[in-house]
Amino acid sequence: MQETRDEDIIKHISMGDIHPDYARTYLDAVLTKPASQDIIAYELRKDPSLASLPDRLRKIGIHPDYNPLYKELAYQIPPVADIITMAVREAFTPDIAAKFGQYEDYPPDLETWAMKKGLSKEWSQRYWAAHWNLPSPLQGFEMLHRGVINVGELNMLLRALDVMPFWRDKLTQIAYRRLTRVDIRRMYKAGVITTAEVYESYLEHGYNPKNAKRMTDFTVAWAMPKHASITRSDILTAYKNRMITRTEASDLLADMGEEYFHREFMLKAVDYK
Repeated sequence: MQETRDEDIIKHISMGDIHPDYARTYLDAVLTKPASQDIIAYELRKDPSLASLPDRLRKIGIHPDYNPLYKELAYQIPPVADIITMAVREAFTPDIAAKFGQYEDYPPDLETWAMKKGLSKEWSQRYWAAHWNLPSPLQGFEMLHRGVINVGELNMLLRALDVMPFWRDKLTQIAYRRLTRVDIRRMYKAGVITTAEVYESYLEHGYNPKNAKRMTDFTVAWAMPKHASITRSDILTAYKNRMITRTEASDLLADMGEEYFHREFMLKAVDYK
């Protein structure tokens, strides 16, 4: 069949029940034709306005009444997942997107090639606005600490990172650094924080309530006047029981006037035991 000339095929058709005047029409009707999707894809590449689409569709038997339907469906709407990404990246709020420079460096060729895929200029711009990489939450926290951004801008970043609203303010709360354990002791001794705040500060360090109470008692005892102060033995016992770290024990001994050599000797003796 593939090697047979059209003239011979038409001749054979005419020898059947088909009138010779309609043999060519019959041949055109039985030949395989592209699917409508393939025709649309081809026409988009040739002319995104789809000016020739009605003629092409008619040749494969599409009723003219349905031409507007095929033309409308030729222009794509992105998948829902992409639309959601665009929404959280402010692609549907052009004023905000422009503020963040999300349309900058938009390449003209992107519009051309996107149209060939059935995407309008508006959709290609939204894709571009949503494609940028974002700072991590930790980078956002650091920018907040340095005064580069404010809390509202940090919240916008967390939103763009798809952080659920319930968690945003909670993440912001832990963005701030805690008081160190040395700071807690010294601030309590100076009267800057209360005993209750000492306890809360140790809870924030991850101590369970029982150990946070112990650490609070230890801090209160440490901060007492010299005549009622904790002893070196108390400090070494606390270090031995891992209530405080080696660095903290060394700092406490230094506060009591011990030189570095003596501190190291006492702490190594505890380690050896």
